[in-house]
Amino acid sequence: MKAANHASHHILVDEPGLLLAQCRCCGEIELYFRNITMALNLIDLYALIRRLDNLATASRYIVGLLDVRDTTVRAGFQAIGLQLTEGERDQLARGLNLACLRLDLDLLMRGRLSPN
Repeated sequence: MKAANHASHHILVDEPGLLLAQCRCCGEIELYFRNITMALNLIDLYALIRRLDNLATASRYIVGLLDVRDTTVRAGFQAIGLQLTEGERDQLARGLNLACLRLDLDLLMRGRLSPN
């Protein structure tokens, strides 16, 4: 999956099968993974990372996505679950963590994040 160079989005992660981009106007994070598209705010992004990190080791995973959001009303996506293999879970978790690192680096470079 390769991202087009759009001025409206800042590409955080672009690797085969995974794309994370941040909208420059509203800051929303867009996640494209396999055949899944999700829009996440920063709280949702961190919640999804925690969810993936807390899964017990298994060969196949089912991640409840509605549990990531505060309420089911706020859920802006149709899927209520995500089925992943161990490799897919690892790829998604690495990509989400990399996106967070890039967001933190951007804040550091702009002087808006405490060095602590």
